[in-house]
Amino acid sequence: MKKAAKDDFEHIFQKSYISHKSGKFFEAEKGYRKILEMKPEWGAPMSALGILYLDQNRPEKAKPLFEKAAGLTPPDLSACYQLGRLKQMENDHQGAIPLYQQMLEQQPEAGLIWNNLGVAYRETGKPDDAMESFRASVRFAPEMAEAWNNLGVTLDEQGQVEQALNAYQKAIEIQPDYVSPHLNIGIMLQKLERFKEAETHYRKVLESQPQNEIAQFMLQSICGGDTPPDAAPVAHVRSIFNQCAQNFESILVEKLEYKTPELLFHMVRPYLTENMEILDLGCGTGLGAVLYQPFAKSLTGVDISEKMLEKAAEKKLYSCLEVFDILQAWVFPVKFDLIYSSDVFVYFGDLEQIIKSAAASLAPGGKLAFSVEKLKDNLKSYELYPSGRYAHSQKYIQTCLNRHGFKPLALDSTDIRKQSGAPVKGFLIVAEK
Repeated sequence: MKKAAKDDFEHIFQKSYISHKSGKFFEAEKGYRKILEMKPEWGAPMSALGILYLDQNRPEKAKPLFEKAAGLTPPDLSACYQLGRLKQMENDHQGAIPLYQQMLEQQPEAGLIWNNLGVAYRETGKPDDAMESFRASVRFAPEMAEAWNNLGVTLDEQGQVEQALNAYQKAIEIQPDYVSPHLNIGIMLQKLERFKEAETHYRKVLESQPQNEIAQFMLQSICGGDTPPDAAPVAHVRSIFNQCAQNFESILVEKLEYKTPELLFHMVRPYLTENMEILDLGCGTGLGAVLYQPFAKSLTGVDISEKMLEKAAEKKLYSCLEVFDILQAWVFPVKFDLIYSSDVFVYFGDLEQIIKSAAASLAPGGKLAFSVEKLKDNLKSYELYPSGRYAHSQKYIQTCLNRHGFKPLALDSTDIRKQSGAPVKGFLIVAEK
């Protein structure tokens, strides 16, 4: 290419770029397209045009441009970055990984890319690779608060408590009003029963986001109040279980001696027959599924956490698995003979809607089996504890069941798990429609 022609292309590109940044999208698009007509394999205007379409909220037009520019030899790194981000927004984290790896071959000290790669690894169930990526990110971009927060989350998931707290604190030092690490550190401190410190962080969240449901809920679980909320926020419950899905069974079974699925099954066992339509409500990783599956014509599992469902799918025990918000309308293709639910109702105070939905989804004579934490005060219906979970009174449970046409078959008071080394008392209930 002659120098004059190259200079002309550069001039048009710079002029188009200035128009783009000034919001003159029509002029910018015209300029980028003019260049690509004359020089169709130049990645820079191709990528710039894609970014222009993103700025206009037209990702469907941007994506093919990024794909083409990222596939050039050498690839356009801006296009690789934008395509990686688009894929992650579409929840295609696996597809983003090779794009970021390609970038890091050329820019091995790009902290932002290491951070994005870490998120992709975390979302695809590769915690060790995620940890390595986030550590690289904070090494190359030590003032990047988001990377420190992500490192904290990964350390938290792997049970490295003090290191996680330090990472969250570093994110806050860099960006004092950064909501996410304040919330994360508050939840972690609350688990450690350092309630006053946790309260400070929740209040910092509410200074920036007064309507933050999770901070409001967790603060109320510590400080109490005359009227507890009806349920934990959906986003909070989803976040808890998405984060712990990878290590859920080892933590719950080995460390907390969690036996509720087995205990509940033994109570239900006398009422089980062959070829039952069964719903595992809040199935998690499917801890109880192996017990019920031999009696099932079909076994449906539902949960609010996508990550938990991925782990449940690995067991290959369910006929159907789906993301499900328990408080929304229940729409299933069959009426169930049994609905069972272990350690799920503890995230809801008011159980009226859940029990009403269960009644509507059961066949005549169908059974409902579930667990709750035990509230000793029978004058109250339910109470929100500093654990962020609810406890219910026996009187309230019986009233709810009676109101929605259930006849109690069995009720047992037992230890349902351990918390801070002490047993947590609960009720196991089986009722018939």
